[in-house]
Amino acid sequence: MKIKIFQILTCFLFFTRAINSNAQSSFSLSTGVSTDLNNTQSLNQMPVSLIWKPFKDKKKPLFLELDYAFPLGSKSSGEAYTLNPALPQKVILTEKISPYLFTVSAGFSIHLFTTKKNNIFYLNVAPVAVCYQTINVSYKNYDKANYEVMNPDVNSKEGGLVMSMAPVYYFHKEKQDMMLMLHLQTPLLKGKRDYLLSYKYMAPMQLTFGYNFYYHK
Repeated sequence: MKIKIFQILTCFLFFTRAINSNAQSSFSLSTGVSTDLNNTQSLNQMPVSLIWKPFKDKKKPLFLELDYAFPLGSKSSGEAYTLNPALPQKVILTEKISPYLFTVSAGFSIHLFTTKKNNIFYLNVAPVAVCYQTINVSYKNYDKANYEVMNPDVNSKEGGLVMSMAPVYYFHKEKQDMMLMLHLQTPLLKGKRDYLLSYKYMAPMQLTFGYNFYYHK
């Protein structure tokens, strides 16, 4: 997965240099909190979002976006069993799920309105995006020598296509804009897993706050 991420970042940087040198471009960097809408347990994360717009002109609404989300950790209880008659038949254990997410998106921004103070409201739409999801699972607080977890969750590393959209509000300043974004993403657009797990493909909802920087190439 690290090799794939490096290849994507290389293509991203190459594409940024291929844009007309006279264009005014902008980068947005934001972070915040994220939760998953496709699972019953809370898969919370801290996302970091980087958005590049090669043109400031509203008639050229293209943008490229990189999103990476770090796990905040999700704990739940489970059960482990034993056949040893000298021990209790089952015990309660702790299951920890750590979700990671990396998404590369290409899309367009729809200008909704501009206020009198030049604050701008956009709707970013990414009909095509590639997402990699990694979930690490661990079990703690039980006797592993004498007890066994039945049908345990396992680590997973999967990727596929997704779609996303995000309302973005820019607060106008002289040299850069502050921004507030609510990012919604679909689960992986692929079939079900062969092995049944307690968690599904993630569908993150991210609320981030950050800054938008303009520059001339």
